[in-house]
Amino acid sequence: MGGGGNEAPFGISRRRFLISIAVAAALVAGAAGLIGQVTDFGEMTRAASAAELLWLPVCLAGELLAYLGYLLAYRDVARVGGGPRLSVWTAMRVVVLGFGAFAVGAGAGGLAADYWALHRASDRPHQSARRVLGMNTLEWAVLGALACGAGVLKLAGLGPSAPLDLTLVWVSVVPLCVVLAVWFTQPGRVERFTRIRPSAGRPPRSQLRRWPAWLWGRLRNGFADAIGGVLVVRAVLRRPDRYPAGVLGFFLYWAGDILTLYAALRAFGIAPGIAALVLAYATGYVITALPLPAGGAGATEATAASALHLIGVPFGPAVLAAVLYRVFAFWLPIIPALAFLPLVPGLAHDLAQTPLQPADDPLARLAGEESRGTGEPDAA
Repeated sequence: MGGGGNEAPFGISRRRFLISIAVAAALVAGAAGLIGQVTDFGEMTRAASAAELLWLPVCLAGELLAYLGYLLAYRDVARVGGGPRLSVWTAMRVVVLGFGAFAVGAGAGGLAADYWALHRASDRPHQSARRVLGMNTLEWAVLGALACGAGVLKLAGLGPSAPLDLTLVWVSVVPLCVVLAVWFTQPGRVERFTRIRPSAGRPPRSQLRRWPAWLWGRLRNGFADAIGGVLVVRAVLRRPDRYPAGVLGFFLYWAGDILTLYAALRAFGIAPGIAALVLAYATGYVITALPLPAGGAGATEATAASALHLIGVPFGPAVLAAVLYRVFAFWLPIIPALAFLPLVPGLAHDLAQTPLQPADDPLARLAGEESRGTGEPDAA
């Protein structure tokens, strides 16, 4: 076991963190200036002056719950298909660094942290990539299920109204994704889609004719890993007795994060309906999937405020609530991540010594199938 060296994951450094923080602060300030052109600063000032600070501990409790949920889910999904059996301390360091990496490179930073850790623990690039993709797919699947359920409740006329088009998108897209996932992972079909095929190394720039074939090979194997990630999700759902925290952990993660947003709204006197809030939250959260610089600072606050405004929250309080939510969900996690940076060499050593879970489930073994002897040196 072991691989990837003792280097910090994806090049995190204190200097890069501080630069990202400065960029994020500038982007938030710029977004606030733009928002000021379309809203009433007086309304925002009045809402801020009447803020109920007793809701701030609830915001913190929500993020702590989110951390706990992600930690539980991470440990369970990591061991699917003979993966590493991470200790609580090892997984905690990975999760804290991953949350901090969000500030460096948005969602891509968190995925890079997860891949670095699992690759270091198993030394199998495609297997690690599939577990990371499976983890990310399951995370979003739980959020999608919550949004779809909230949309069904809205269509049934329960709770305050929400835009019909927003509701219909979640109610229709999520089931379609489930149908496609089931179709691609059916026995007799999934083996073809998850097979890693050998490909040559990157051709020189002078040999332009070889580039299309090389790119096609990378895309084909990347698609195979993506379907392998879906198969990891199916392995978790198929054996809830073996991976009980896989789904429950991500449910706690989203519940904690939504609780933080709810408390931020309550701090400014807004009490939204839960179903409408879930729809607005899920819609606004989609922006975080993009690899924006500095964790999507500025754009995320503006998007979250706009999504909240769609469900009837006045724009001024919506902006304030979005900024307060991001203080707890984005800015505060940077502090423990910085504190954990000196622990990276020890983390790399502990990951290399992590035992592997026996892969006695055929579906799980297929999900973690590796490209031995194919000539593929890294994950597609």
